[in-house]
Amino acid sequence: MNKKGIIFDFNGTLLWDTHLHNIAWDNFLKRYDFFLSDEEKHQLFHGRLNKEILAELFKDRLTEAEIERYGLEKEYEYQRLCIELKDFSLSEGVVELFEKLSERNIPFVIATASGLENVEFYIKRLELDRWFKKEHIIYNDGSMRGKPFPDLFLKAIDVLGIDSKNIIIFEDSVSGIKAAEAAAAGNIIIVNSNNCDYKEWEGKHPIIRHFNEVDWAWFEG
Repeated sequence: MNKKGIIFDFNGTLLWDTHLHNIAWDNFLKRYDFFLSDEEKHQLFHGRLNKEILAELFKDRLTEAEIERYGLEKEYEYQRLCIELKDFSLSEGVVELFEKLSERNIPFVIATASGLENVEFYIKRLELDRWFKKEHIIYNDGSMRGKPFPDLFLKAIDVLGIDSKNIIIFEDSVSGIKAAEAAAAGNIIIVNSNNCDYKEWEGKHPIIRHFNEVDWAWFEG
């Protein structure tokens, strides 16, 4: 039996927080006289790096320092919204899935476009260190291209030390699915947390709405 390894995208996959990112972006955009619909944000923002989003949004008029400052401004607004929630927790069924994977000695890591400011926030607020060593959370450290480029997933595959054909990636965003395909993952599970249109991948990749729909046959063979 070939050993399987699991890579989880984070936002919109393990944490169903897309609406919070949308609100945070809306609040940020309003300050700078922009408006985008949720569909436009889904297509242009989700799964991508803030520096890429901001450079495109402001037509490359920002300095590197301004991009960093604006990115943090948006993320701190997002964190404020998270803290205000009565129940800020991982998606339904995620903890149970982590426990079962651990029991079966199936290794799993996170590959997220989030920066360190949010990763540290998640580790503290969601107690991610119960399941992940810090090196098992691959994040946007500025050295990699954002999705749909496969850089984050390729680094995660390297951390797992498992052939890509035996890797399973859970992902929700269009750019993330394309990145997972570019990384030659053996299996890609689409997590439909926002009722999106995945017609392009129907019949090609399994699509789930909740983690209690996980098929354990995916992890075998």
